[in-house]
Amino acid sequence: MNNVGALSPEGLEPIFKRFFITLLKREDVLQFMDIFVVEGCKAIFRLALSLNQLISKSDLKAMHLIDSEAWWNEIMKKTLDPSFSFKKQVDIMYPKFGKLSSRQSKRYPRRHILKRAISYHRKWALVNMPVYVDQTPPKPLGFISSDKPIMLAKPTSVRANLAKWLTTSLKSTKLDLIYSTEVHGRSLAALYKECRRTKHTIILVEAITGDISTTIGMFASQAWVVNPSCFGDGECFLFRVDPAPKCFNWTPDVSGSFDDNIESDAIREQFMVARNEFIAMGANSDGTNGLRLDADLNNGESYTALGFDNEPLAGKGRERFDIGTVEVYRLMWEVGGTAIDGDDNLIWNLQGM
Repeated sequence: MNNVGALSPEGLEPIFKRFFITLLKREDVLQFMDIFVVEGCKAIFRLALSLNQLISKSDLKAMHLIDSEAWWNEIMKKTLDPSFSFKKQVDIMYPKFGKLSSRQSKRYPRRHILKRAISYHRKWALVNMPVYVDQTPPKPLGFISSDKPIMLAKPTSVRANLAKWLTTSLKSTKLDLIYSTEVHGRSLAALYKECRRTKHTIILVEAITGDISTTIGMFASQAWVVNPSCFGDGECFLFRVDPAPKCFNWTPDVSGSFDDNIESDAIREQFMVARNEFIAMGANSDGTNGLRLDADLNNGESYTALGFDNEPLAGKGRERFDIGTVEVYRLMWEVGGTAIDGDDNLIWNLQGM
């Protein structure tokens, strides 16, 4: 692996992006990274082999696998199931031989056995393994059908762009509408009520200026709750999804001048602002925001924000606009259909700390 560059940062990136990040929950990925830092590349083999053991022989007989991707989709169903325990996988990766019978313990294969197995399957893999292109656009996000009709996220092009902009770990998700002005009423208080326990949300806004309608929005990395302080982190981003789709990610100031940038850094790090009077993302020294919606959800504005370096989302010369429909979506795992955050899963909610 070292000879072909697989252990370099460039070589490891596609392994993690394609493999572990898509198969495991975020907390499991972070725990594995702790193991990887200590154990190195051997941990990758150990985890991969332990995941393969999730499929029993009886399961395998009932499957109709046409390629390797179908196999890993079956593994994903196991790893994203609520009953999956990463701790059990660690026990398989590093068994305590002294406490297990010889029949129960499964030793990690020795080097010569691994080499023989790899050599045996290499020819098959070259013919049957699909060529992976890291730049292949992800498929559009799906959506949950319910009695709450979706509007702004219904076009396939909208969901395709959202999938492209989300981090790799969130691409295998689908949208679930949790707030809509058409269903819950036009007020910021109603929006906060429906979003207060959901960490990752996508807000879509219909910005109207005259006879021009633009769909814009923001991705939030923490739950929208009224807070006197600013919160969120660099995962947040602003976007225009229709027309002329474009995403604006946050970037830190790397100029290196600490004393001169204390004030600008404080403004730059106003990722999420949630007040009773307005909701916003991004800020400027003159009080304007990257995207801001007023309390009645009738009026909004979008200016270039420090850190996001975004265009006015509704278009140049249309910084202020009327608001049509507003929708908020949470993310659900495509496999298993559970919320990625879970109503009771607040492990990553650092607000108030």
